[in-house]
Amino acid sequence: MNKTARVNTMMRYINNRQFFTIRELMTHFHVSRSTVIRDLNNIQELGMPLTANVGRDGGYAVMQNQLLPAVQFNSEELKALFVSFLATLNTQLPYLQNRNTLTEKLVAIASQTQQDDLLTLQELLVFSHTNPANTKLTELTDFAPAMLKTLLNACLTNRQLQFQLADATCTIWVRHVYSRQDAWYVDAWDLTTQHFREIAVTAIREITPVTQAQTLDPQVITAAIKAARPKPNVTLFLRATAIQQFRQHPHPTAVLQFLDPFQQTAKLECTVDVTQPQQLNDFARWCLYLGHEAQLTLAPAVVKQALRQELTTQLAQLG
Repeated sequence: MNKTARVNTMMRYINNRQFFTIRELMTHFHVSRSTVIRDLNNIQELGMPLTANVGRDGGYAVMQNQLLPAVQFNSEELKALFVSFLATLNTQLPYLQNRNTLTEKLVAIASQTQQDDLLTLQELLVFSHTNPANTKLTELTDFAPAMLKTLLNACLTNRQLQFQLADATCTIWVRHVYSRQDAWYVDAWDLTTQHFREIAVTAIREITPVTQAQTLDPQVITAAIKAARPKPNVTLFLRATAIQQFRQHPHPTAVLQFLDPFQQTAKLECTVDVTQPQQLNDFARWCLYLGHEAQLTLAPAVVKQALRQELTTQLAQLG
């Protein structure tokens, strides 16, 4: 019996008794004392509050009238959740271990017929990041940067953070965390220099929340960002095919402005920092990815030159 199935069975065992001991669970489930304790901790995290009695005859009991109602899924809901998890494989998302645990739990609570259906769906469905030769294979690219989960958890408490980078320390306010070309970045507002920054998550060595005494009023930060926000210097006109490409790989900070009710034409306005070579190269490659139905209607000369350079390099490789 795997861990997920054992925990589910243990919850039912506990719920049917007024009182139980660790030794009873060890004997019934044929596991060690440390395993039982870990399982009980997991059970409490799932919402079953337990009380402990200390002493020779001590044990555990479920707090009366405190048990949370069990969540039940019908077959179609199970399929929807399972397919959602499949669709996110090999996409470098955070909380990978938690996602895998959720998948195991979904399969564990399903009936045998439902389990067969889910496994068949796994064999049938091939997503953009799925290996068609083996739909069950998890590629190495699925593992997001180790610091990504730490960053997100820190942001849930305080978005004003101090980053220790390889060669410097900066105090920032996290605007967005986004993925571009299989890499994660922080769209940040530097609270010291009062400038926008893009920081690769892989460049972060340590994260420390700003102390309460040093925390700035969010309204002050918002006002400073609004005053410093650069005006768009690039405009693109997109037709249907380019719009579809955009949806596959959207711009990290700009959104489409649709020009017709059927969303077949759109305008994109964004800002490219012409002093950043890497940003110029990234934009040129992304713009070419959109295809010929993405028309550049406004751009600085240096952006156009970056596009020409990328095209020239690609053409030269053709021989």
